[in-house]
Amino acid sequence: MREFRLTLEIVTPLFSGGADPRGEPELRVPSFRGALRFWFRALLGGVLGNDTQVILTKESGVFGSTESASPVAIRLRANKLVTQSFSELAQKPGVAYLFFSARHTKKEPERKAFVPRQSFELSILYQSEIKPVYASLWLFSHLGGLGSRSRRGGGNLQVLRSEPAETISEGLPTLAVGAKTPEELQKELAQGLKLLREWAAKSFNGSVDPRFDGLPSFVVLHPDYCRIWVVNKTFNSWDEALDTWGREMQSFRKRCGLDYKKVKDAVEGKSEGMQQIERAAFGLPIVFYYPSLDLSATLQGSEHDRRASPLAIRLIKLAGAKEKYALVIMHFINPLLPFGENLKLRYKRNKEEEKLMLQPTNDIINKFIEQIGALLEVNYKG
Repeated sequence: MREFRLTLEIVTPLFSGGADPRGEPELRVPSFRGALRFWFRALLGGVLGNDTQVILTKESGVFGSTESASPVAIRLRANKLVTQSFSELAQKPGVAYLFFSARHTKKEPERKAFVPRQSFELSILYQSEIKPVYASLWLFSHLGGLGSRSRRGGGNLQVLRSEPAETISEGLPTLAVGAKTPEELQKELAQGLKLLREWAAKSFNGSVDPRFDGLPSFVVLHPDYCRIWVVNKTFNSWDEALDTWGREMQSFRKRCGLDYKKVKDAVEGKSEGMQQIERAAFGLPIVFYYPSLDLSATLQGSEHDRRASPLAIRLIKLAGAKEKYALVIMHFINPLLPFGENLKLRYKRNKEEEKLMLQPTNDIINKFIEQIGALLEVNYKG
């Protein structure tokens, strides 16, 4: 087997748990493989449409399935990496807000994470075609994250160097970030995504403009269903960037006061019919606390407890002598819940009770993005 070696840098805290998520962080091959599969599936979906069976067959050919082994093996090599606890990492309120699920609870200790500015080695052993994995690596290292809170800026990794890369990367974008400004990053992402989508369409008998039967049911890299922006501002550190974004998001969500009242009215039996809870568009579950009623209410899908947020952020460490960072925003446009599924509000007063609520629209996410300002949209149409 041939070997493709990379050095990856940790850009933002990596909450990567092992058998005990609240124990010591671990670098795990299955986590990397899962992340690469996610982005390869998104790439295929953007050129093949939402034909899930065809996509699954092609994905399994690269990363394996329960019926066939993958022709690709992943190995990790790391020296002793430094870790810190949530309370040590989340000194700024915006960071604490984004990483809130890592805080300690009444039942569990706070989580630990691998701290930024450290690196480790990733090796990919392959028998034949490596470009599908290379394409997935580019997407993962420019748009994705690993571990808990990866859609809120956690676990961002970047490629420092790779070898050998000449023949592997022919016709595809380079893995290391070369942009020194947000404007250059906007162009780098646009050019990279165009190259990858053209390559995928040619390699897997697809099209850069496939037909979709309604909204895609999963994340796809298509300009109509995945909008991407670069914030036109640089930051001096990872925590400054995430603190700014976290405070912006927290401030906006606090202004969604009607949702708090709608849920309270539903709990008290004051509302008629099913209500629409806009904040659910940012992901599920949501817990509402009502001290005056001495209860909490949990909003989730009637069949799915958890749904990832369709709004994701990614921090990029820019090239250059001075350490500067840029924020990338992504909006995945696909249903929060499967068609026909409603939200379910669970709470306990004298007994366990449930009420159904309506799915939200994307309006609240669009409002949030519009009020940010100074955004450079990444145009990657073919």
